[in-house]
Amino acid sequence: MSIEYLILILLMGVATYITRASFLVFLKNKEIPKGIYRSLKYIPVSILSTLIFPGIFAPYGRLDLAITNSYMGAGLITVVSVLVFKNSVLSIIIGITALIALRQFI
Repeated sequence: MSIEYLILILLMGVATYITRASFLVFLKNKEIPKGIYRSLKYIPVSILSTLIFPGIFAPYGRLDLAITNSYMGAGLITVVSVLVFKNSVLSIIIGITALIALRQFI
């Protein structure tokens, strides 16, 4: 690994630390407005969506909304299993099994 990569990793770590620590330093004794506090609760959901949706709706780099998109079918089955069973691990297993089965038959 070259020195440039090490410097880049170090600088990215410093930038990440500064952006996260700034909230602790500057808002230490201040109350966060309710609107901002409510919006912060949606950040994990939005990040997870941006990671998952491209893999489901554009698995090969382009938008694929066809019925033959096995990723959409497996995603739908996974969402239904989460709503029915309320068990994340079981839903992941069901989703992976559904994807394998759909890829074999579609």
